[in-house]
Amino acid sequence: MSKNEDQLETIQKQLTAIVQDRLGALDAVLRTTENLTRRIIAAEIETGRHRDQHAQLTSELDTLTQEVEQSRELSNTVRTRHTALLDERNRLRGEIERLDRIVRDLDGQVTHDQQIQAARESEVKELQTENNSLRKKVKTLEDNIVRMQRLKEELMSSVTGLAQQLRQASGSE
Repeated sequence: MSKNEDQLETIQKQLTAIVQDRLGALDAVLRTTENLTRRIIAAEIETGRHRDQHAQLTSELDTLTQEVEQSRELSNTVRTRHTALLDERNRLRGEIERLDRIVRDLDGQVTHDQQIQAARESEVKELQTENNSLRKKVKTLEDNIVRMQRLKEELMSSVTGLAQQLRQASGSE
């Protein structure tokens, strides 16, 4: 039995060596599988993170797209308002130019009227001076008329006195 035992022991050693080889191979496969599983889990986590990041970026893109659209609308509104204000400014400038022309025309008219007024005032002064002179002449003539009337009355009185004297003298002769 010793041969059988030796053989058995040899077989057992061979089996142990095979089992150890197989266990070593299995251990290597297990380590490889663990590494692959870790890499798969890491890839899945990375994929999940990328999905989350994709969802977040998609949400941000939607928000930014809405903001861009609102900005475009606001820009169009501002552009329209700007154009309207430019038109209003140009209209007001035209109105100011028209009013400036009217003011210049009125300034010319005022200057002309002031010249006419100055001429009229000068004419009024001349007429007042002439009027004063004529009043003095009228006063002098009125005084002369009063003197002449007195003289006439005196002469008439004198003529009447002389006529009475003549009558008296003719009557006494």
